[in-house]
Amino acid sequence: MLADQVTHIGPVDRFTLEALSAADAPAIAGHLKRLAEVDRYSRFFSAMSDDGIDRYVDGFDWSRMIATGLYLDDTLIGLAELGWSAGGGPESAELAVTVDSAFRHRGIAGWLVKEAFRRARMSGVRQIEASWIGGNDSIAKIMRRHDARIWLAGSHWRGTAPIGETVSG
Repeated sequence: MLADQVTHIGPVDRFTLEALSAADAPAIAGHLKRLAEVDRYSRFFSAMSDDGIDRYVDGFDWSRMIATGLYLDDTLIGLAELGWSAGGGPESAELAVTVDSAFRHRGIAGWLVKEAFRRARMSGVRQIEASWIGGNDSIAKIMRRHDARIWLAGSHWRGTAPIGETVSG
């Protein structure tokens, strides 16, 4: 249950975890546009304008991704994205996770990632990869919780976590 997995987020009955689809694209764009400039850089590894976010979301290939979101009422406040390359099955997927600033440090990102890993396993994904800039200790902690191998790759960190029968943490 959500209340057992995240802390201090408010009345639990106002939160809904959902597998996202193309119908959620406007909510996804809205969530990403609410990110501060530094958070956009952290997520996209470059500056990203509102128009750039619209192009990013419009370019989603829903046949090659899994997106899990947490809604507060009708507002998407957290998003975990997994995407894989065209050509073949989704053996390995890249992870990105974002949470609205007012809801950070409450366990939401970890909970979204755990749910994304569960859905990935059901889709045949066997490995999750993530990249992040230094200072983003939250994603490093989350990846470690999933037994990731982590290393410094030039100017950013990378992690690779296997997806087995169960996910720890």
